[in-house]
Amino acid sequence: MLLNAQEKDLEAIAKCHQKTFPDALTSKMGVHYLSRIFSWYLSTDKAFLFFLKENDQVVGYAGGIVVDGTLAHGSASSLTQHTFNDAIKALMIRPWLLLHRDFVSRYALFARNIVTRLRNKFKETEIRSAVTPKEPHVGLVVIGVDPMFHGKGFGTTLLQEFEKQTLQYGFKKMTLTVKTDNQKAIRSYFRNGWFASKVVGKSTLMEKRLN
Repeated sequence: MLLNAQEKDLEAIAKCHQKTFPDALTSKMGVHYLSRIFSWYLSTDKAFLFFLKENDQVVGYAGGIVVDGTLAHGSASSLTQHTFNDAIKALMIRPWLLLHRDFVSRYALFARNIVTRLRNKFKETEIRSAVTPKEPHVGLVVIGVDPMFHGKGFGTTLLQEFEKQTLQYGFKKMTLTVKTDNQKAIRSYFRNGWFASKVVGKSTLMEKRLN
């Protein structure tokens, strides 16, 4: 059963994320922090989050963002700003996570968001930093399936639902970014009609256009 996420569903989605990505920094920062991350998708009409239930259990989820230049930040910075205080608290409780590879790789992003946070504190209006794309589209920000339910086609089901929601927003172009060494995920996207547009650093940018 596919459902659009509500506030009451966020904890269950967070726990599914932890099962899907147990070694990720966000998972190790705890269910409360993850729930705050997922709450961002409910805080703006430029984002959406849905999940898949099987036998009353969340087995997969996906979230997207409308990329049309109207948000003040991109998805990564928007999520960081939304969860900034919660992230500080989580890291204070678990200071060893400051050495986690995901955090180390995002030092620059975190530093930029500290600066943005301080600047906005002394400004009456939010500082806009998002770049208006040449073609507005919808970006797949997060997707995951509980490993216990792999091989059942749930990933494809989530991607198909993502396409439906993209069309409901009035767009036909979709994008995502995936780590280049995650060949299993890339193969799955290929099977579902996505293609690699370019490689930037350790990431592969992929696209799909709907009819």
